[in-house]
Amino acid sequence: MAPDPKIIDLLNERGGAHFTSLEFFPPRTEEGVRNLHGRMDRMLTNAKPLFTDVTWGAGGSTAELSLRLA
Repeated sequence: MAPDPKIIDLLNERGGAHFTSLEFFPPRTEEGVRNLHGRMDRMLTNAKPLFTDVTWGAGGSTAELSLRLA
């Protein structure tokens, strides 16, 4: 599996063209995780973002979940 591209490389490839990116916040429950996966699929399909990221919780409170979602 190829490594994910760096965001700066994706931006440089666009040559200054407008783009969309999405940031996801990790949910607190397993039900929230399942819900987020469904939303992520729809948003990736409909918005076609250049890149996405998952927020790292304040103080690392959601660090494990952020890594799992990424």
